[in-house]
Amino acid sequence: MQFTIKKARQYVGLTQEEMAKKLGVSTKTYQSYETGKTAMRIDKAKLFSSITNIPISQIIFLLSNYG
Repeated sequence: MQFTIKKARQYVGLTQEEMAKKLGVSTKTYQSYETGKTAMRIDKAKLFSSITNIPISQIIFLLSNYG
């Protein structure tokens, strides 16, 4: 099963603000990850995977032609 960043966050029941705090980024930065305007750095992607307990290989971190 594949998850977008947004679906993975929702799956674990976190708000954008809560996830941003856990990742150590601003809410605006986190929102740009979800909209595909900014690519998540690999260290943040690994942390995101750990927070959601979803393997990194099952998360779509950047959608092309999105936004």
